[in-house]
Amino acid sequence: MINTLEDKQMIKKVVLGTLLASAGAHAAIQPEALAEVKAVQFPSERVITSGLPLPQQFPALKQAGVDLVINLIPAGNPTGLENEGKLVTEAGMEYAHIGVDWKQPTVKDVQQFLKVMDANEDKDVLIHCAANYRASAFYYLYLLHTGAEDSLALQGEAMAPWGNLSKSFMAYPQWQRLIEETKKSL
Repeated sequence: MINTLEDKQMIKKVVLGTLLASAGAHAAIQPEALAEVKAVQFPSERVITSGLPLPQQFPALKQAGVDLVINLIPAGNPTGLENEGKLVTEAGMEYAHIGVDWKQPTVKDVQQFLKVMDANEDKDVLIHCAANYRASAFYYLYLLHTGAEDSLALQGEAMAPWGNLSKSFMAYPQWQRLIEETKKSL
């Protein structure tokens, strides 16, 4: 079990190394320049999940291979960037905004997200929110939507930023409800 910050840092380095070593014919995201992005995770060669990037990190995201940024922070939320869409497009990437209320996430939010992901399956994508909780939960649901076999291991891996899922779901039951409701509709 991953319990310490050192364990998490070691796993992040292993994942970074594995992704770098496994780059194939597809123009995979190059993660080495992105280690400083808040709560960054590299769950696949074409998807990154993270917390909110700093404004100056958007050009590095583009240089690392990101084509599309999906922002799950609601408009006007103090944890977001008011001009994020402009920062993203000026850096040369596409931008999609799906404002997901932390306290009341909906299946409709997930469905909108899945449509964006399906329409951009040929692109390298950053999915982010404020701290990589919404983003990693939505990515987990995307994996199920695309045919991944559900398991506690898959959920724990995709939702690693949440830490102990049992404790997190006790603290944020609306997210466990959302996941269970969404699974029924997949």
